[in-house]
Amino acid sequence: MLVAAVAGITLIAGGGAWLNHASTPAAQQQEKTAQPAGRQLTFGAEFALIAPEHAEQALQNAGYSASDQARILAGIKRREYRLVTMPIFDASGAGGVVSVQSGVITKMVTLSQNPVSVVLPILISGEVQISPVSDPGVTGMQPGALTVLGPTLLPTIHRDEYLTMTVVAQ
Repeated sequence: MLVAAVAGITLIAGGGAWLNHASTPAAQQQEKTAQPAGRQLTFGAEFALIAPEHAEQALQNAGYSASDQARILAGIKRREYRLVTMPIFDASGAGGVVSVQSGVITKMVTLSQNPVSVVLPILISGEVQISPVSDPGVTGMQPGALTVLGPTLLPTIHRDEYLTMTVVAQ
């Protein structure tokens, strides 16, 4: 009888330990889903600043909607952020489409060997995220950017990856 009681307690304790460990992966899974999907690559760059008196014309030429223009101009007047121009190009020759995001503003850009200027509002030092929209294939796509220091190759972006650039507006 004592052996049966010890066996029963061991079985219950083992089951309790199994249930306790079974809930651990679910908690870890929730932490993983809170992060953005894909692998993050980081890079720093400095882009040309657009003077506040030229901001309205630059936003109109960049194709922003009237509501986005008003919101961005109000932020510039409050000195919350600055407007920069970020010329990007296709450095690999593979082409493709990327999304360029700064805060709540996202622009879709078709990469070509000729630089395409993207006008973005950023903080004095802010982050710009570049993600592939079209399939980058096995070799990935390599965007480049014209910074204040000249043409710069950015890291190659593969499927399920994105590039976060720390941008300084000076």
